[in-house]
Formats: sequence, C-alpha cells, structure tokens
Amino acid sequence: MSSSSSPSDPVAALGDAWRHAREALRFSSVRGREVTETHVLRIGGYSTVGSMLPRGRCVESDPFRAGGHRWKLEYYPNGFKDSTGGGCATALLRLQDNRLLGRAADATAGYRVDILDGGGNAVYGSSAQPVEYRVRGRSGIWVDIKEAKPDALRSLTGEDGSLSVRCDVTVQTLEKESRVKCLLRGWLLQ
Repeated sequence: MSSSSSPSDPVAALGDAWRHAREALRFSSVRGREVTETHVLRIGGYSTVGSMLPRGRCVESDPFRAGGHRWKLEYYPNGFKDSTGGGCATALLRLQDNRLLGRAADATAGYRVDILDGGGNAVYGSSAQPVEYRVRGRSGIWVDIKEAKPDALRSLTGEDGSLSVRCDVTVQTLEKESRVKCLLRGWLLQ
C-alpha cells in the first residue's frame, strides 16, 4: 500500500476541505473605539496668577496621558488674544510629541473643559468636537468658557485660593483586530 492517500479516503477529503475552508476565511477587521480620560489642573493662588497673566498668556498643565497619547492643557485665565469670548477664560488642548516613547503619532480627539467650584462641581464649561491633532505644528481647538469672566472665577476659589480646571479628553482610534479576536468577540456577543 502506498503512503499517499487515495481520492476516496474520507480523512484526506476532510483535511482538504478544512484547508480550503481556512483559506476562504482570510479576512481582517477594524473597529472604532473611544476612550475618555480626565486630567485636573489645580491653580493655586488663582487671584495672583490671574492678575499676573495678561490676555494671551497662559498656565500649562504637566503633560498627561489620555488614549495612548501625551497631552498638555493650556489655560488662559484672561482669554486668548484672538479668542471670541471677550475677556473670558480660554483653554487649548495640545498633543505632545511621543518620540521619547518610541513613536510620534497624530490623534483624533475632542475635549470638554469645566471650571470646578470648591466642592468639585462643574460651574462653567465648554467643549470641542473631535478633530485631528498633529504632532508637528501647533494644532488644537480653542474653547472659550463664555460665562467665566475673571471676577466670577475669583469668587470660585477655595479656602486656599485655588481653582481647579477639569479636562475630559475623548480620543478616537481605529483598532485592527486579528481574525481570532474578531471571531471570539462575535461569539461572546451572541
């Protein structure tokens, strides 16, 4: 008897069918994801900081991570020179360069900025719809917090004279999935 299987061998036929089915199931999967993370910038001695910084000057947060990227929040207590808010507080979210971590990548994100009272409750706020941020260049969306005039903000400071600015960053990504992960997710959701 020869070592090769005959065409009528059911095991060989099943193996051939499995091989053809496996080849027919080559596919890829991509899905969109949103990840929201929060950073709070606390500004101590807010009245002093606000009087020291003229319109167009800002305080910056330390770099923080959200959605796999590094960001920095710029807060202008007296507004930005080109903003439309007319003397209200302004914020700008900037994407930082990630090259120290081995990669530099653009990102799509939206964000919301809220000024908090002493109890941590949002009093004034505004948001920006998702846009693409570039690592190179100065991209970002200005957010004018229209009700947040300097005198109103000074009244919100806590006992220690500090003011907190919360920034919720929502990063949108496209995630490639392996065939196995996609099939498992499909079976688990049934």
